[in-house]
Parts: sequence; structure tokens; C-alpha cells
Amino acid sequence: MSHHTLRPFFEPSSVAVIGASRTPNKAGHNIIENLLRLEYPGRIYPINPQAKQLLGLPVYPSLRDTPEVPELALIVLPPPLVLASLEECAARGIKAVIIETAGFAEMDEAGARNERAIAELAKRAGIRVMGPNSIGTINPRVNFDASFARLSRTFLPDAAIRPGAAGIFGQTGLFTGVFLPRINADIGISKVACLGNKCDVDESDLLEYLGDDPETKVIAMYLESIKDGRRFLDLSRRIVPEKPLIVLKSAVTEAGARVSSTHTGSVAGEDRVYEAAFNQVGIIRVGSFEQLFDVTKAFVLSPLPKGNRVAIINDTGAGCVTVVDACVRSGLAIAELAPATVAAIKGVYPEWWLVRSPLDVWTAVESSGFEKAYTTVTRAALADDGVDAVVVIMGAIDWLPGRDIPGLFKEMKEAFPQKPFLAVNPLGDRKLYDKLCSGFQALGIPHYAEPEDAIAALAALWKYQEYRSRL
Repeated sequence: MSHHTLRPFFEPSSVAVIGASRTPNKAGHNIIENLLRLEYPGRIYPINPQAKQLLGLPVYPSLRDTPEVPELALIVLPPPLVLASLEECAARGIKAVIIETAGFAEMDEAGARNERAIAELAKRAGIRVMGPNSIGTINPRVNFDASFARLSRTFLPDAAIRPGAAGIFGQTGLFTGVFLPRINADIGISKVACLGNKCDVDESDLLEYLGDDPETKVIAMYLESIKDGRRFLDLSRRIVPEKPLIVLKSAVTEAGARVSSTHTGSVAGEDRVYEAAFNQVGIIRVGSFEQLFDVTKAFVLSPLPKGNRVAIINDTGAGCVTVVDACVRSGLAIAELAPATVAAIKGVYPEWWLVRSPLDVWTAVESSGFEKAYTTVTRAALADDGVDAVVVIMGAIDWLPGRDIPGLFKEMKEAFPQKPFLAVNPLGDRKLYDKLCSGFQALGIPHYAEPEDAIAALAALWKYQEYRSRL
């Protein structure tokens, strides 16, 4: 089936919530509350034979009673009722269904049988099903959130999910729940989807959909298994030259595989086989959710480096040593500075200091002050043709009370838009760290907590650039 059948999962003109509930914090209540809070413009049809009204909306006793055929149905009923509900969807002519109920193949054999029956019915009726055990989808451009993870006011005080360039999906509900505030603040979202048990819609379907989606520029995913390896790799080969694919593939140890099969009804493939296949088609593989977001953020905000030579600017000698180690391990080289660059920098250092790369700026800060030292050294490094990327590291401490530190780098970033420029503020002060983070990222400068995180992200940009240049 062609992937445009996935459009209703992300931009439905109308949605039925089967199992709508008047009880706050129940899934069938949260979904409707989220849609109303985001001011979703489509029509919402709560279905519940026991209720007349819910959050100001009329409630319908069954699907048959809705004034139109809803474009998408969300099923949040207990497991024994799901199959019959899907039959009603088929009878009503609904073509897209998200089953948000858990308790299927990830539980036991009876659950697995129930799930197979759902998949067979979907196939017969020509319905695309996401799930079961899916937490739904998000598309901020149309204010749509099918997730039952509650959009609490503490997470998103202005009730807005920020449209962005990253399409994020996988076999987890974490993207629509726990991680949403972080993805929202740090990266921006084109689409988010939780695949659940993949009884029908799988990673290849979503990859194809996001590959063709003009709003998605970077695709990030978490996978425990891949249903059709050949199709997945063929699609990746086609999409990677246009859009980077970043994959967190888990269940790589036997113990992890055992947990995974009880999680989403899948068993892990041979890890080395995945590793080789991913490398072959240019997929960037990461080892944790933290890295998934770090790398995705770099692709969203940063241009690609022309080469692998990095200028490191750090406020500590020890930090310089550990960063050099990280660079060497990940295929990046420490840039040699041109004589003109050294000459331009020399003035902010004491007479006796020998300027060399990586740049330890502490003595310059002591002799010329924080602002002059950092701006002079950073500008000179960005202007050097022998430097392909710059990483600026300064502790999250109040160097210039009351001053906007990211703002010091604003016109530099604008003067060298084609050169990756990453900022790192190892924790001192948490509040200040958060402020620096949002300040740098507002300027389009990816920001990290640890130098190694920035280096890993930069290495991913370089690896992708290298892959593309070989095509």
C-alpha cells in the first residue's frame, strides 16, 4: 500500500476518540484535553455510550452516530474490546486507526493471538493500523496531538508544540510523553509517531512517509527490530542523500533482546549485521536517547562541515586534553592554525604565552578579560580557512554578571554561516546553563552540556558529509 495512506495519522480533518472518558488523567480524557488545549482545528468526536458531554463537546454513543465518517479513529478501550471496535471502524469506512491500548503481543500468547486477529481484520478491510500499544502521533503544524500523555502546563506553559524540521518516531511512547518538552525546546518537531507493536504500520512505512514530507529535514528513530530489512535499507539508500537518518537501535545484547520481546513483541537481530547495513546506506547510528537528540539537534541547526579539522576553544588545559582524545576517537582532527590566525590571537594573551591548538584561553581571560579573549579567539578561528568547524567551551558560570553571553557570538555566527559552530557549557550553575542553552540555540548555535557530546554530534555531521560526497 502506498504511504500517502499515512496522511490521516498526522493531519486528520476529523478524529473519533473511542473510549472517551470524563475521568481526568484517563487516556480517553487526556487525548481530548490535549486537542482542545492545542486548539486543534479539526472535528473531535468523543465516543462513549455512557456520557452525553465531555469538556464541552457532545459525546456520541457509537461510531454509527457521528455526523460524518471520521478520518482517523483512536481506540483507547480495554484489550478485550479492541477487535470489536476495529470491526465498527471497518463498517463505518474509517481508513486509519491508532490503537493506543496495551496488553497484546508484548504481554502473552493470548495477547499475541488477539493482535494477529487485529492485523488480519485491518488487511481485509483496507485499514491502516498504528499500534497496538501506540501512544499516538503529533503534528504541531496542524495543532494535532493524538497522544494520551498529558500536556501539563508545567511542560508547555504556552500550550504550544514548536514546529520544526525533525521527524521523530519509534517503538516507544517517550517521544510523545517524557521527552516531548526537551524535543520541543531543543529541536522543534515536524512529526512524531509512536509505532507500538507494529501489527501493520511499521518503520519502513514511516520512513517512506517522512522521506516524502517536505516539512521533515532530518529523521530520527528508535528501533528494537526492523520488520522488512530489505525495504528499510532500500528506502534509506534513497532518502539519506536528501535527509540524514539517525537511528538508535536497541536490544543489541541478549538480555536487552529478552526485555524487548516483552516490550513490543519483537526480537533483536544480529547487531553486527545491522551495524554493517547501516554504514553501507549512510545511516548515522547512536547509542542512547541523549545522543539521538544531541545529533538530531546538530543536523537541524548546523551546516555540514567541509572537512574534519576542528578548532577547540576551551577555558581549561585539562579540558583540552580530553577533547583531543574525543576528536581522535571519532575521526576528527585538531586544526592547525594559520600564522595569521596565531598573530590575530596573540594580542589577547600575555607576552610569554605560546598560542597553539587546541586553544586554552584561560590565560587570555586573565589578561584581557572574558569578553575580549573569547570573541577575539573565536572570530580568528572561524576566519581561518584551515578550520572546518569551531567548538567553544566555557563553564556555565557567571562570567559577565547581567550580560548576554550568547549575544557576544551573534555577529560571528552570521559572518560565517557555512561553518559549523557548536557551544558547550559544562555545568556549573543549572539555571544559568538553561539560559545559555536557549540563548545559543536561538542564534542557531547547537548547545551541549559536555565537550564529548558536541564532538560526537560534530563527528556525525562529518560522517554524513563524507558519505554524501562519495555518492
